[in-house]
Amino acid sequence: MKTILGALAFILAIALGPAAPAETGPATIEIVHAWARATAASAKTGAAYFTITNKGAAADKLIAAASPVAAKAELHTTIMDNGVMKMRPVAAIDVEAGGQAELKPGGMHLMLLDLKAPLKEGQTFPVTLTFEKAGKVDVTVTVEKAGAMRDHSSHGMKM
Repeated sequence: MKTILGALAFILAIALGPAAPAETGPATIEIVHAWARATAASAKTGAAYFTITNKGAAADKLIAAASPVAAKAELHTTIMDNGVMKMRPVAAIDVEAGGQAELKPGGMHLMLLDLKAPLKEGQTFPVTLTFEKAGKVDVTVTVEKAGAMRDHSSHGMKM
């Protein structure tokens, strides 16, 4: 009997090909309203903004990001220091279980350093976000006009 079961398992493995990765349940991280401002032709930096929703039962952290439009992407926050607004890198952005983290102008954001080309209104570009628990999440960022600040609640993207 063991020989027959072993043979059947072998035949099924050949017929079905390599096993697919195990499912870990529904996605717990959702990214909406991913956008960036258009940049001047000479600009070497840009920023991307979006809202992270954690639908999971455990807290998570955004720990890294990368995009082919820039040599480097850093997580940043904006602070007020003696009446002067300054941007500072942060190691991670916490997203509580069932909570949200909003990356927006004047607050937390994704800084794009050493842009390879200007960000032009209407273009899109990919960003890969890396979370401590959820892993990598790919996002498409839409470039809006320079100085854009409007509310983006009417449209977005789910990951």
